[in-house]
Amino acid sequence: MSGLARLFIILGVVWALQLYLAYRQAQIFQKDMKSLRQHAPNVSVGVGGRRYRGGRAYVALAADESGIVKHAILLSGFSIFARAKDLSDYTGFSIDDIISGNRAVSSRPAKVTEAAKVAAEHIRSHLRGDASGE
Repeated sequence: MSGLARLFIILGVVWALQLYLAYRQAQIFQKDMKSLRQHAPNVSVGVGGRRYRGGRAYVALAADESGIVKHAILLSGFSIFARAKDLSDYTGFSIDDIISGNRAVSSRPAKVTEAAKVAAEHIRSHLRGDASGE
């Protein structure tokens, strides 16, 4: 077997391993999302940041029918080993405050604030009965 063939086999194995680990990460995040639904009936995920410029942040908000955030989680990191963490910064606040920027958390990167705002906008559109999701 030539060196080039070995290189392609190794690359194929590493790629398959990366796909498997990304799949496992998605399963774990889905499990975390399921536990969020126990806190409140309206759950939405927002994405903030850029893929290759500082990474992305995923914020999941769980809000009650009056639009008050009951629980939130944050998934942020550069690798497939990132895990969701509790995000108490928005707990107890109105989704309208998050959208307007009145509840922006200065100790977090801008991508987290952006992701929380996107999630809050989705919840607000659901609560208002907007079928378009915008």
